[in-house]
Amino acid sequence: MQEIQIDIVSEEDITQFQDAEHVAVEKINHEFVQESKLKGQINEYTIFNDIHCYQSVQKKHGGKTKFRVNLSYLDPKPHREVILAKSWLITAAASFALGLLVVYLGWFSPFQFNDQSMLTIVTTMVFTFSIIALLVALLRTHDRILFHSRYGQIPILEFFNKKPDAHSFEEFSHRLSRYIGLAQQVCKYDTNKCLTLELQELRRLKQEHVISEQQYEQGKQVIFNNKAFKA
Repeated sequence: MQEIQIDIVSEEDITQFQDAEHVAVEKINHEFVQESKLKGQINEYTIFNDIHCYQSVQKKHGGKTKFRVNLSYLDPKPHREVILAKSWLITAAASFALGLLVVYLGWFSPFQFNDQSMLTIVTTMVFTFSIIALLVALLRTHDRILFHSRYGQIPILEFFNKKPDAHSFEEFSHRLSRYIGLAQQVCKYDTNKCLTLELQELRRLKQEHVISEQQYEQGKQVIFNNKAFKA
């Protein structure tokens, strides 16, 4: 049988793999790709062997990162997170309003300005700043879907919401939730063992810089506080 390969090493990769399991790819179940041209980012997902998922993140100016996660350690219920760059949106709206005011006072009001060229320069600068502020607001605004770890509730898999389109994303999201449920059915361990394995998975993901030290400590504390966990 021909061996199936998933490319996890390239010159652009910046991930430091600590994955000691060396999971062989026996079959690929499903592949999914998202692209945000505004953010200059491509996300690729590969579900394989029924219970694993690779996520690859290619950023235009940030290199490529990849990691693997065992789906049985995830919560099958996705969570939506919307972050609005309110300060930049307000700045863009205020500067645009200021630009309209300058246009009105300079060309349509009874007041007359002697230096029309300077007025034109000021107007152009105000509207240019408004456009820049709007672009920054769009870059810093996020609408994403997150799949968290099952017990520690730490965000692991991240998706652009409704990309490449609402229908295909919803279909993949439901498919992923089903695979997570099936992976948990395959895992026959008791809750204590599952908590221990999830903690090990979070530690590995921290070492690969997929999650932060703070997220790891947060997830670890939640697991330690679970009554089924035995230190």
